Amino acid sequence: NAPAASLFGSLRQAFSALIGAAPKALSRAQEAAEVREMARRLQATDPGFAADLYAAADRHEVSGR
Repeated sequence: NAPAASLFGSLRQAFSALIGAAPKALSRAQEAAEVREMARRLQATDPGFAADLYAAADRHEVSGR
């Protein structure tokens, strides 16, 4: 599931850059939570993309790879 891992790495870096934090090692659940928070923020302006982010977070969290 390399594409999903790459997506999460990119999203995490982007999210960290937005809030000015250095990336840190996170569990799969923490990574998924960050993406869900991003989806929550985008829900009002881009509900389709937010839905995709929620689905990706769910897949990432349960895939365990």
